[in-house]
Amino acid sequence: MSNEWIQKIELRGALKIITTNERKYFIKKPKCFSKEKIYSSLEERGFQNFLKPITTLDTKEEVFPYIVEKHYQPEEKAIDMIHVLSLLQNKTTFYKKVCLDDIKRIYEENQARITYLIHYYQDLELLFLKEVYPSPLVYLFQKNISLLFSSLFFAQEALENWYKIISNKKNYRLVFVHHAFSLSHLLEADHPLLIHLDEMSKGLPIEDMLYFIKEHCLEQDIDHLFEIYQQKYPYYEEEYYLFACLLALPPKIEIHQHDYESCVSLTIIFSKMNQIRLFLLKQNEKYQKHRK
Repeated sequence: MSNEWIQKIELRGALKIITTNERKYFIKKPKCFSKEKIYSSLEERGFQNFLKPITTLDTKEEVFPYIVEKHYQPEEKAIDMIHVLSLLQNKTTFYKKVCLDDIKRIYEENQARITYLIHYYQDLELLFLKEVYPSPLVYLFQKNISLLFSSLFFAQEALENWYKIISNKKNYRLVFVHHAFSLSHLLEADHPLLIHLDEMSKGLPIEDMLYFIKEHCLEQDIDHLFEIYQQKYPYYEEEYYLFACLLALPPKIEIHQHDYESCVSLTIIFSKMNQIRLFLLKQNEKYQKHRK
């Protein structure tokens, strides 16, 4: 940038778009200041599908090339996203010794969460049964109460299976996890690039796929995408069970307002839960056939 001069500066939210006599850049302040370690670690492992800054200013702001994204249909972009995820995980996989105390803590935390939600929804169901003229929101909840309980019991069974298997394992896999793995964080350039690596850290292989499915299950064919993903980065048995547990686990639904917007929000929650239920039923059927 030393031989360039600024012609135009635009502000777009937290971004600054700089136009010079030669090209465009965008400048942003990272949420963390240890990203150089992330960039170098990814490059050392041969992973190149991420947008790296050209330089970092004295203000700690990062300067990136401004890339005009190529137009892809969401379905095409989702497939690229899955290819990038499997590549990232294959390049960054490493193994760590199983610590039984850590495994027990994960088990107990999730078991406590499941138990709490079962009691919470039982109490809510009894409370709403007392209403003579239930509101549309309460009616929507009552109509889907069986979906909540079936999801919780499914999660409980999957958690037990995970704990039984992982307790007898010596090692488990870790990878680099993006932590915000959605279509909005993939830039379609000459080759697809992950962006916004501010929260990237080491974690379990299932974490990014969990995020992706919860984010996009209503508009993407998650069965097809997961099949592509498993061909390139198949889960171990214990990984699948923890994945199934955390995916099936419903959120805590708090009902305060009985307005139209709340009904819409609750409808989306139940629609996602039902889509995930159908997905997991299919995956379980495939998994059981594969085990035989």
